[in-house]
Amino acid sequence: MNVDVIILTNSVDVHSVKMTERTIRNLHDTEENHTFHVHLVDSGGDYLHVYKDVIETYIRPDEPFNYNRFINFALKHVKHDWVLISNDDVGYERGWFTEMVRVHSIRPDIQSFSPKEPMLYMLYFDWHFLSTDELYFENYIVTEGLMGWSILIKKTALDKIAPFDEQFDMYYQDNDYAETIKSKGIKHALVRHAIAVHRGTMRVDDTDDKKKLKMELDELKFRKKWNKWTYDK
Repeated sequence: MNVDVIILTNSVDVHSVKMTERTIRNLHDTEENHTFHVHLVDSGGDYLHVYKDVIETYIRPDEPFNYNRFINFALKHVKHDWVLISNDDVGYERGWFTEMVRVHSIRPDIQSFSPKEPMLYMLYFDWHFLSTDELYFENYIVTEGLMGWSILIKKTALDKIAPFDEQFDMYYQDNDYAETIKSKGIKHALVRHAIAVHRGTMRVDDTDDKKKLKMELDELKFRKKWNKWTYDK
């Protein structure tokens, strides 16, 4: 099976390049019977010579970073039945995609999926699976069921929601995604045995005042768009 993969990165130094390359090579190594076609959108320097053997498309936008706009650039290259939108700092465990396809074969009405992050669920959400043998947890809640750093979606469902809203240039694009697919009747699930480690989970910086202000502004955009003025989930 062929899978299109969209990854955004910012190649500015050896560390960032190695991290992105490791994510891509790891992705290729996880599934022997499936092929991943990586479309890399790079807002940093020109490192095509490093990535060329592990990607299909290299895009370097000549403009300031905009998360959803850069995703839209890559969408032009998507042509297969499954599309993965992934951060550049994710480690996928062997068989993760097979597990998602397995759930889809059982529930074809679910067309959007996220993997389970072991550390995150051990700390916060493992109660979802403690008393059940269910293979998946159907939920639109960001971080609890929908992981913005790794979303697998059927191309037919993606076509219903694309292009992504470019006012979300940094934060809350995952919240907007959740509300968008919900409004289109597209179901989402977290897959229990599809395991992926998000390395960024453990290094969130809540002390950066500029970041906090940007997050607040993007939250305001989100609440205004979807008329969500209370803090319920």
